[in-house]
Amino acid sequence: MRCFVITLTLVYTAAWGGEVARAAPPPPDLQVLWENPYDYDLCTVGLKSSGGLHTQDDFSFEESGVIMGFDGWFCYDGDHPKPFTAIIFYDYGGNPSGRKWMADITDVTDIDTGDDLYGVDVYHTKLLLNEEDYIFIEAGETYWLELYWTGFIDCGWLCENVGNARQNGHEYYLSTFFRILGTPSGEGVEPASWGEIKAGFSE
Repeated sequence: MRCFVITLTLVYTAAWGGEVARAAPPPPDLQVLWENPYDYDLCTVGLKSSGGLHTQDDFSFEESGVIMGFDGWFCYDGDHPKPFTAIIFYDYGGNPSGRKWMADITDVTDIDTGDDLYGVDVYHTKLLLNEEDYIFIEAGETYWLELYWTGFIDCGWLCENVGNARQNGHEYYLSTFFRILGTPSGEGVEPASWGEIKAGFSE
């Protein structure tokens, strides 16, 4: 059965079944740097983030940190897991503008939450970065995250009905469910490794 997601003209309301599944904790070696975690009771829609449609949502750290991975909540139409492309954009006047960072993520794990949306299973997807793709993000700055599925059919990034998510430049009153995982303030990163990480980025 196809996964129903928002396109530029389609909005739907959730029909839920099965057990309530809450957000699982992050891997034990990673900390949550920012989160809008999946909530069964709040999840009502999905924004497509595959094919020709690209979805972004904003975040801002209270404490600087090194990003090492992400959690997202999705439904899929097609074989999965498949790699994701993650992109962080700068904020310009409340909109994503100009790419700060990008990485292809192949360490992808899909965990069935036990929930379904219009008969399609909802998955908690864990996305872990390679060390060379770690990125330091400073506190107090607004950025926009895109998690883009590279599968061939549809991927719906699940949302709640509040916020300002973007899809192909269009604003929706939605917030996508995701967590940013890593190490606050660069703690635990070996000096030589961290130097290599910083050298790999140009603003």
